[in-house]
Amino acid sequence: MLTYTKRIGSLITYPGQHAVEASQAEKDMKFKEEDLKVGRSPIIDASKFIQAVADSLNERLFTTTANRAQASVAAQRKESYTTLMNQMAALDPKKWDHANPRHGEDEVRALCHTLHVNEKTTHLGFVEYKASGGRSIPSNMKKLCIAVDTLSASNADCERGFSAMNNIITEYRSKLTTKNAANLLFISTVGPPTNQWNPLPYVKTWLAKGRRAAHSTSGMARQHPEEDNYFSPVWNLF
Repeated sequence: MLTYTKRIGSLITYPGQHAVEASQAEKDMKFKEEDLKVGRSPIIDASKFIQAVADSLNERLFTTTANRAQASVAAQRKESYTTLMNQMAALDPKKWDHANPRHGEDEVRALCHTLHVNEKTTHLGFVEYKASGGRSIPSNMKKLCIAVDTLSASNADCERGFSAMNNIITEYRSKLTTKNAANLLFISTVGPPTNQWNPLPYVKTWLAKGRRAAHSTSGMARQHPEEDNYFSPVWNLF
């Protein structure tokens, strides 16, 4: 998304095709064989408008804190975000310093600590990864790569998540707690297909807790309530 915001900002210096046509039509006061007239609306500076759009996108898409957060909290989270991005950049072969054979190892260790991945095995995998020039990812480094990929959500992933959430939380459904809705959303977005899911362990856990199976015929018998006749002598007086 950062690339698209840069492309929008570049329109200030390098106008697009339609911007050039609009500027030429303004000079000629004619657009598609139609004469143009000067209106009463104020003229908007195109450069300032494009810059405002780019700034708005950057503020909305790349923020690390809420708009009303304290300045100290915003600065701390921005620093943490920058540190995390620098640590993840160590995995990009294009940003390696080949003059330093140990480049990126400290960042990978810190990234393993942040994402709770085994540091020793991942460090060995990173050394092998650098030795291959970034062409192949060793097996003992794949856990870190998977953990990093979960942080970088694409726009398509976000759209699928919102679509799944709308299917789960509807006005015709009973109210769900945040925890249950999050669990259902997690299963819906990253869970396996139904034909690849093995429910047997969950069924055994269900039955082990004393619950009855659907096909069971030896369920609890219905007990009729016993009548309390303790006050029957008094009732006979009425």
